[in-house]
Amino acid sequence: MSRLSHPSVLFLFSAVACEPTLLPPDALEDLDVDRAAVCDPLMDTFPVAGEHNIGYDNASCGTGTCRISCPDANANSDWGGSHHGIDVFAWHRAPLVAVADATVVAVGTPSSTSGLRVRIQDACGWEYYYGHLDQAVVQVGQKVKSGDLLGYMGLTGTQSDHLHFNVSPWGDYSHDINPFSLLEETSPTACGGQPTPNSGGSSGGSSGGSGSVAVPTHPGGCGFVGANQGLPANSFMPSCDGRFSLWMQDDGNLVLYGRSGAMWSSGTWGHPGAVMWMQGDGNMVVYDRDGRPLWDSHTWSHPGASLSVQDDGNVVIYERGRAIWNTGTCCH
Repeated sequence: MSRLSHPSVLFLFSAVACEPTLLPPDALEDLDVDRAAVCDPLMDTFPVAGEHNIGYDNASCGTGTCRISCPDANANSDWGGSHHGIDVFAWHRAPLVAVADATVVAVGTPSSTSGLRVRIQDACGWEYYYGHLDQAVVQVGQKVKSGDLLGYMGLTGTQSDHLHFNVSPWGDYSHDINPFSLLEETSPTACGGQPTPNSGGSSGGSSGGSGSVAVPTHPGGCGFVGANQGLPANSFMPSCDGRFSLWMQDDGNLVLYGRSGAMWSSGTWGHPGAVMWMQGDGNMVVYDRDGRPLWDSHTWSHPGASLSVQDDGNVVIYERGRAIWNTGTCCH
């Protein structure tokens, strides 16, 4: 997979706090060490939706800063010995997503050092362990698609915001594999591995050109639309508590609904077949079926920004945890 060129960004945190966390296995959840997965890991998506740093290392993190980029220009494996997994650094409440089509097999806090964790299992029997979450938005038994939101990065059970990521056969945590090659290969998907229609071009961050616009694939899950994801006509993204929904209506209007009715809209009705894109440059754009921009959030020049349909009724665009746009509909 080719590496994309993006400017590096500095993310500040304590150098001492960034030592790799040593996690014990989930004591009651390990399975027979002799069980082998039936095929190779199906991982095709990076676990963090945005700029990141793979692995703690002195070169990129030892001065008290961790240089994050998309894809990772400072990737390093800190796997080995008693550190079963690799630590991935980003920012507080960075979106964490499913790395493959999978089933959620565990959600909770099995130990004081793991913090809140989520485990998902793919069809081959490989399990992907996400540790130290600030919040999980999935439940045991739930089916997830690659790229679906699982939760948000945090520091539960440790001293710094990061994701402890482990890949093991059938959840046998201590007999894990080094996931570095999987992380490095999928790193570009965190910053828009799919093309964006008519992205960039004008001072408003969207092109005025015409031509058939690609139909976006719904990101699935709840509450989150990542970079280079969008809503096709007549689809919606619900908040994770189910009280609010952002609809890309089939009349071309992007509308936020609560239980009492419409709360906000883009005012773009009269354009059947229009779609919404959360572009790789950070701009949210409504395009008509011919690829002409009808409305945008004016948030270009913020690569990797993502959209959150929040449980408080507000729709917010975040760049590395900083709000850069919102519908002004908090708090309901």
